Amino acid sequence: MRKIFLLTLLFGLSLAQISKAQAPVGFPDGIVVGNTTVTIPAGSTYKMAVSGGIITEKVRVATNGTTFWADFVFDPNYKLRTLSEVAEYIKLNKHLPDMPTTAEVNQEGIDLARTQALLLQKVEELTLYVIEQNKKINRLERKIRKLSKK
Repeated sequence: MRKIFLLTLLFGLSLAQISKAQAPVGFPDGIVVGNTTVTIPAGSTYKMAVSGGIITEKVRVATNGTTFWADFVFDPNYKLRTLSEVAEYIKLNKHLPDMPTTAEVNQEGIDLARTQALLLQKVEELTLYVIEQNKKINRLERKIRKLSKK
């Protein structure tokens, strides 16, 4: 009874609303909040489906020790594509390399942890491009100063 009371406090659900969860989803296999066509597939690891949005002040995604974070971009052996390669990829595929397509997102949804890692990877790659551009600008400025002294 304590679990159901806690759910009532957190989600504003009554016992009647919980009992109306779409078949075959039922407590404790999963919870459907609101009138939704989203269901929890049998045998999945998902435990909740929510109709509409969720308002919260904080979300933490547990990664359970996975090692997909983007720090590998700064490894000396990382093969950063040239900007020309990236431009050609975008021209052919209409999205950034390594990022999911619209069709993939529409079919599979968005994995927040994986998407955050991919976005960080792109930011880190952009940082490396900016550093390289800055080096080129500094070389050109030195060359200009040298030529202007002659």
